[in-house]
Amino acid sequence: MQVNVRNKGSITILDIEGKIIGPDALALKSIIDQQIQTLSSEAEHGENLNLILNMERVQMMDSTGLGILVATYTTIRRNDGRVVLLNLGGNIRSLIVMAKLMTIFDCYNTEAEAIGHFL
Repeated sequence: MQVNVRNKGSITILDIEGKIIGPDALALKSIIDQQIQTLSSEAEHGENLNLILNMERVQMMDSTGLGILVATYTTIRRNDGRVVLLNLGGNIRSLIVMAKLMTIFDCYNTEAEAIGHFL
């Protein structure tokens, strides 16, 4: 699994590629935790915690991956931030729907729509 971190203004975008299962899911959690820590220190200076998880190149995700998404959402919301999911593939979307998580996540098909969510 690979994660590319980029910023668009006050929005951090994580481009995730590969499978979010087992040890890779835990590696993703570590990367997200580092980003949240960075964003939290910036939030103390008036910036909001705005995170987009681009899942376009994620082929597979298991329950550990789902747990990481929920933990990320919870942590960011506690810090007055927002997280959205971008480019969910059919398998990942189905998994999130079956887990009844579509009601908590805002999901977008284009990066422009996702960025617009924060404006």
